[in-house]
Amino acid sequence: MKLPRDQLVVLLNALYDLDERTITVKHPATQIGELLRIDLGDPDASTVTVTTGAMTYESLIDDIRREYGDDVYNELPNEAAYVKALVASGLADIRNRDEIDTTIKRYGYQDLHEGHPPRYAGFDTNLLPWRMHDVLGIDPELHGTDGEPKPVNGYILAEGVDAELKHSHRYGKSAMPASELTAILGSEFERLDGQPNQDSREMRLGLREYRRLRETRPHDVVASDTGDAGIIAGCKEYYAEEPAGVILFSNDYGFVDRAREQKVPAVHVEFDLDVPKTITATWDEIALLLYELAVLFGVIILPKATLYGAWDGKDEHDWQAERIDVDCRSDELSSILHRDRPSVQTYNRL
Repeated sequence: MKLPRDQLVVLLNALYDLDERTITVKHPATQIGELLRIDLGDPDASTVTVTTGAMTYESLIDDIRREYGDDVYNELPNEAAYVKALVASGLADIRNRDEIDTTIKRYGYQDLHEGHPPRYAGFDTNLLPWRMHDVLGIDPELHGTDGEPKPVNGYILAEGVDAELKHSHRYGKSAMPASELTAILGSEFERLDGQPNQDSREMRLGLREYRRLRETRPHDVVASDTGDAGIIAGCKEYYAEEPAGVILFSNDYGFVDRAREQKVPAVHVEFDLDVPKTITATWDEIALLLYELAVLFGVIILPKATLYGAWDGKDEHDWQAERIDVDCRSDELSSILHRDRPSVQTYNRL
């Protein structure tokens, strides 16, 4: 069954109904195994235990690299992406929260009714996969008080960022065949043949966020080249002629330094090296994390279901709709999902 990201809570509901209250999330590879454990309780306050932290995960994939080589190692998300997926889902925070908040207070919250110029936020390519509009607390529709100035008024979307996000490699074409991974990482990887490889799936997350902002938020699309210099120059040149301001965010110190040298406000977004072992999370946050992990790893295993973030036959419509393929290993689970899914679809349309 294909389920879009915003309907994944129905899977948690179904597992709960089947008395699967402790949900293990595993990678198919025996060398990696269990990543985390979810204790389903209060929908607003359940417990997630990170059984394989980022530092341990780094050690595991380093062992895979030594045994099987760089080609296999490169088909696994690195430890930084593992941490960023937890941040993107709302289960962990960025490291320099105070600095970000101070910067937003300095440059944002423009009072348009008083004639202040709007302030737009721009994200470097390396931040787009991680839902920064929400994580940083700046989105004009999600954050701020009604009737009061918003943290930012919209987004600047550089064409150079779009081009970098669209760069893609696929298993069996410009990357190693997925079939070669099955003996090492698990038979589940057979279904990824012809699909974007690991790095490209991460970029797919970013491309969807880029398009989400373009489709649903106030924005300016700005002509620019790729690369730090091209993206920054495009933003600077565009707003030199506009009654508006910009603030740029990046996970790259070089990008931030280059922007500041050109008098463009910019701030570095820092991530911790690891995450807390025990985290309190909502079911919505847990569902988002499952989506993020399924796409990053390609496939993850839960009790009674295997979640594919990419599979043979996944097309552009599936990527756009943020669908994953839920392969039910239980007839009972499949029946509940088919029963409850229409109710979730109706609720999401309201």
